[in-house]
Amino acid sequence: MAVDSLLKESGVVVDVDDQFAFVKTQRSTGCSGCHSESGCGTLALSKLFVRDNSSPLKVKKTLDSNVGDEVELTLDESRLLKHSFMAYGLPLIGLFLISITASFIADNIFGLSDSSIELSAIFGGVVGLYLGWKYTQHFYKPILPELSSVLKKSQ
Repeated sequence: MAVDSLLKESGVVVDVDDQFAFVKTQRSTGCSGCHSESGCGTLALSKLFVRDNSSPLKVKKTLDSNVGDEVELTLDESRLLKHSFMAYGLPLIGLFLISITASFIADNIFGLSDSSIELSAIFGGVVGLYLGWKYTQHFYKPILPELSSVLKKSQ
């Protein structure tokens, strides 16, 4: 029997209420462990798309934690694939399907010119990407990490 592994991340509690704790984690990239970090363009490119001011994670308050406590969050690794598919895969599938469909309709039903077919494909791709993203936002509720332990109490 295979044991599911857990992803672990530490963070600091920045706010609490009766039911939830808001935990700020340190975002990192895989580049921080690579020896080619200074000469690679991937790190520079990733910094263009990642905001420095990450908002805290809202997690159920299952442990006695207070503002300033350092806590450990865990997430079942098997959930990561589903989260990734819903965040990236579904919008991309929408992009391709609607783009191909719009191109097919523009060519075979309306008999448009080549440039109009290409514009229809581009427009369809944008619409498909948006619809896939909206579907994910509206219907998919990801399982959030859980508080597993308090590593260090605040003073």
